[in-house]
Amino acid sequence: MSGPLRGRGAGALPALGLLLLLLLGSPATPGITCPTPTSVEHADIQVKNYNINSRERYVCNSGFKRKAGTSSLTQCVFNETAKVAHWTTPNLKCISAYQYNPSVMTAVSTPVAVVFVVCLVFLLVRCLRSRRAHQTPGVEMEHMESVPMTMGADARGEDTEIHLYGLGGSGDAEASSGRSEGPALPQPERT
Repeated sequence: MSGPLRGRGAGALPALGLLLLLLLGSPATPGITCPTPTSVEHADIQVKNYNINSRERYVCNSGFKRKAGTSSLTQCVFNETAKVAHWTTPNLKCISAYQYNPSVMTAVSTPVAVVFVVCLVFLLVRCLRSRRAHQTPGVEMEHMESVPMTMGADARGEDTEIHLYGLGGSGDAEASSGRSEGPALPQPERT
């Protein structure tokens, strides 16, 4: 034998064997396999290999998704103290794909609420303006009641008849021609 192993003989083989054992796993577990993995809510697992050091992944059911920050990975390991093989406990959380997200609701509900309030204020302003336009001021009504409705005088001092839809007088073409659009009122007799 020549080369680097010359003179060392059998001492090199145990070191090489130990290195292989560390890389390939413990030979003390031949034939030992893991049991069925633990169940995870809203997830399934399809195990292809139950042997020590095998790795498997859980998959969230339809309608669910993996929560960020959790892992779907599990591994078959051998507990040297208890001499038992088991799967590592996954920290997987499967959440509804349609789960309520408060940050999205806040982002959507704030503009909707602002638009609603603006529309409400607009409608209130329009309603108030409309009511004011259709309301007859009380001062004018008092003035109208004190003016006699049968006879009056125009600016020139001439006596004129006051009609319901026209004020009458010599300058009122409607009143002088007798073409009033309102209902005919009985005319007082002139003396």
